[in-house]
Amino acid sequence: MAFYGAPVGILMLERMPGAGLRPYIPGDTGNASTWSVPVRYKTVPGLNVSRILSPDGGEMTSAVVQAATELVREGAQLITCGCGYSIRYQEAVRDAVDVPVFLSSLLLAPFLEQMLPKGKALGIIVASSCSLTRDMLEAAGLRADDHRVVVAGLESAPAFSTTWIAATCDLDVLAVEAEVAEAAVALLKERPEIGMLLLECGDLPPYAAAVQQATGIPVFDYTSMVEFFIRGLIRKPFTGLT
Repeated sequence: MAFYGAPVGILMLERMPGAGLRPYIPGDTGNASTWSVPVRYKTVPGLNVSRILSPDGGEMTSAVVQAATELVREGAQLITCGCGYSIRYQEAVRDAVDVPVFLSSLLLAPFLEQMLPKGKALGIIVASSCSLTRDMLEAAGLRADDHRVVVAGLESAPAFSTTWIAATCDLDVLAVEAEVAEAAVALLKERPEIGMLLLECGDLPPYAAAVQQATGIPVFDYTSMVEFFIRGLIRKPFTGLT
């Protein structure tokens, strides 16, 4: 082990070249202050947003496995990623390392769906709905034709898409927050039976509170998944009255 005290290893995409200023703000998977424990980052060479959203994104599997292996060698006890579309690499990375692997927030979807009562649905807000394939849903443990799972994309949201997909403008936090909340509200108007929301993208957790305020239902994201593991990794004794 080369690095101690940082149990979470996070795979990151290469930044797309562009004129925009796009910081990873608190709450983003790419901001170390988001997490309750120290984390260690590693960028996957050649893997950017454009590539991971493309049909040939699976060709990057070996590079992702290599980066994950390096994180484990450096001391990571969990491997995760900053993009939900990394679900396409989940099986390969899991088979290559000897620590738990939670690459995609989409892995939460079957768990959340099982929690929902009869007649309720799970809404998933993703960066690009047209890039979310049947294979990705099935890799996450979902049935592609499951009527209890409803997907909405942000590819048509101007502030979000130009910042995180096209990478051509500065991050406008308030504008992106408004778009994500509006997308959630619109999804609930279309499908009022939605009882929970899952935010796929690693750049979306900063807006989870605004989404919950706008919708009034539980909202989950990458931080929900990773902190769940951390709570199991670092148990603390209970105190109280008997």
